[in-house]
Amino acid sequence: MVVGLLGPAPTASAAGTLTLNDADTPTGGTSIEYTGGWSIGGGQHKYQGDDHYADQRASIAIIRFTGTAIAVYGARAPWHGHALYSVDGGTTRQVDLYSPQRQDQQTMISVTGLTAAAHVLRVRPAGTRNAASTGTVISLDKITVTTPPSAPDLSGQFVTRSGSTLQLGGKPYRFTGANAYWMGLDDNITDSGQPTYPTKARIDNALTAAKDAGMTVIRAHTLGISVGCPRCVEPRLGVFQESALDSADYAISRARQLGLRVLIPLTDQWRYYHGGISVFTSWRGYANAGAATDNSVNAANNSQQRAAESHFYTDPGVIADFRQYVAYLLGHVNRYNGVAWKDDPTILAWETGNEIWTADPQWTQQLARYLKNDLGARQLVADGTAATGMHVADAAIDAPDVDILGGHFYPVDVAWAAADARTAAAAGKVYIIGEYQWTDPAATRELLSTVQATPAISGALLWTLMPYQEDGRPEPHGDGHAFYNPAVTTVNDTVLDLVRAHAAALDSG
Repeated sequence: MVVGLLGPAPTASAAGTLTLNDADTPTGGTSIEYTGGWSIGGGQHKYQGDDHYADQRASIAIIRFTGTAIAVYGARAPWHGHALYSVDGGTTRQVDLYSPQRQDQQTMISVTGLTAAAHVLRVRPAGTRNAASTGTVISLDKITVTTPPSAPDLSGQFVTRSGSTLQLGGKPYRFTGANAYWMGLDDNITDSGQPTYPTKARIDNALTAAKDAGMTVIRAHTLGISVGCPRCVEPRLGVFQESALDSADYAISRARQLGLRVLIPLTDQWRYYHGGISVFTSWRGYANAGAATDNSVNAANNSQQRAAESHFYTDPGVIADFRQYVAYLLGHVNRYNGVAWKDDPTILAWETGNEIWTADPQWTQQLARYLKNDLGARQLVADGTAATGMHVADAAIDAPDVDILGGHFYPVDVAWAAADARTAAAAGKVYIIGEYQWTDPAATRELLSTVQATPAISGALLWTLMPYQEDGRPEPHGDGHAFYNPAVTTVNDTVLDLVRAHAAALDSG
């Protein structure tokens, strides 16, 4: 049996450099639009014999390009002043273009470290100058763009489904793994009362610990659930923060390097710090019961909250808002490997949500179809209704575009899992255990033995893998289910050995 290492990274063409004159004729996906009072000047020392210049704040050059870096060249001169520039509507910065003697084709602006995506650079005169200058002119002569490499061919590295089994390279694919919900946004380490982004060191620590334990799949909520908080991907309706995806990009890219895959939920039934269903309904005016992120008041115990959240599945505006968020995630290009998330085989599947046991049957199928057909996701789709005390949902069984069903077990219930696996197999669906409580070694041993002996169960993911901090201490987590490698307790050590043995048994077939 194939446990599922990603193959060698396929080759892609190297990044290149596109050079564009100050003329506004689009070239290679890069274009320049001038507004306001720009003039054209000539001269043999200018790139291709001409440049554009202006001295008024109303004069703006809008440069649209796709690349990871851009440089703008112009002249420095005794009568030149300050230039202002910004990328993608971000912070406006200033550069002084004064020089005692005129110098053409000088670097005015250099921006690096951009994602391999479309960007907009705006440049204009500030209308100010330093004390030595006699004017406020700026000029624009040429632009160079570092173009991203062409996408590698990843088609042979996706996990696929054949009936009720996962497949990789034409062979059965089974796995053991863990949840590491914090990899995009971490609530265990806070900054001024807000969750913060996990460091690369902690992501590395957890992923290498997983690999060392024989794990091959990580389920990570905050790679996909990040709405309604200041550091979230979508802090406010329709407002997206590209920078909020840096940790998630790194985690996905690093997982690929280690031969791991990730399972990503897209929303949450519960009102945790990273947001979920209640955020989207509140954005459309459906009031939450209690504090906005009070997980003690939820759809399971409060009828007002349940009624408000029901609109997540039926209100066309809420559905459109959620789809806008999902489209943003899947279309995002990973800044560390240049691959759009929807095209990355490191992502095993998109999960419709985490424990969304209230999901509407029609909504489940429509979202699965939207992911695959409208957005073109190349990965599988997992049903997100799995929760403790919930059997696999008829809505997911009957949804043709749903590939994977699952269960969550607190405590472990082997008979329940085996029964649901049989139901899924009879419907031609894959079955996995998305979360299980590992803190009872005897129950964990029984569960892993059952998984190993039951081909209809493709994998199991314990709750929850935590990293070691930079100072060598285990990062704390208060729910009593923190799992570490190296182990921190005797029970942790016993279960770590069980997981390693289980992974080896799956690998040997």
